[in-house]
Amino acid sequence: MTLGEHIDELRTRLMRSVIAVAVVFMVAWAFHERLADWAMWPYDRAQTWLNIELVESFNAYVEEDPDSWPEYFTSADPETREVRFERKVPALMKGDASSMGFFFLMRVCFWFSLFFAGPIVLWQMWQFVAAGLYKSEKSLAYSYFPFSLLLFLGGALFGYFLMVPYALFFLARMTIEQIQYWESIDNYWSFLISLTLALGAVFQLPVVMLALARLELVEPKTYSKFRPHCIVAALVLAALLTPPDPFTQLMMAVPIILLYEIGNQFARIGVKRARAREVTKV
Repeated sequence: MTLGEHIDELRTRLMRSVIAVAVVFMVAWAFHERLADWAMWPYDRAQTWLNIELVESFNAYVEEDPDSWPEYFTSADPETREVRFERKVPALMKGDASSMGFFFLMRVCFWFSLFFAGPIVLWQMWQFVAAGLYKSEKSLAYSYFPFSLLLFLGGALFGYFLMVPYALFFLARMTIEQIQYWESIDNYWSFLISLTLALGAVFQLPVVMLALARLELVEPKTYSKFRPHCIVAALVLAALLTPPDPFTQLMMAVPIILLYEIGNQFARIGVKRARAREVTKV
């Protein structure tokens, strides 16, 4: 193919990808309220934990000397009175502009459409790239891609269900008694997307390690040799990609270390099987 034919082919693939994303986006917009509820679920979970923490800490503080805080009790009778606590983390996030909510819905629907139209987009890009690959390279990509996709989804779901709510909770918890916590919808969305995508990328580690070993760029025994370096690198990477609290950093560092060990074992098994097949052919 000439350069012009390559450009025409790329244009066709891109147009098909854009159309797929646009169609899914229109469907997603019809359900934008439900999708927004799903997007805000990590915040709702963190907000519930923070309110429980506020009530428990306030009750313990007031009940140490109840006679000094009569205004915080429902009655003067020690047997029937209960602590009156009105300060809570808002259930709804704030928008700094009237258009903030609309753009939040647009972002949610866009990422949703990108996620569900992703297989079509990836297939179009693959069809463009595969034309220039050898049969062995295509076979390698076909064998690795499903595993890579599952790992990415696993990392993103790990971030959505565990990392994001716990990170929001522990970050706000450090100053919850001194500062009124009220999350901005724009900051929350940036935090959610960046953390889930970062975890999806980090979970690709076993695939990268196996590919490097199969391409004979790295010997499997080298991974075992550099295991201590991996532990240090995991802690540094977690400190760079996550909020500055030890619990959240460990939630990212520990999976990285486990993924490194999984990649190490996969590399050993993969290289061993590949060499056994070569011996059998000879």
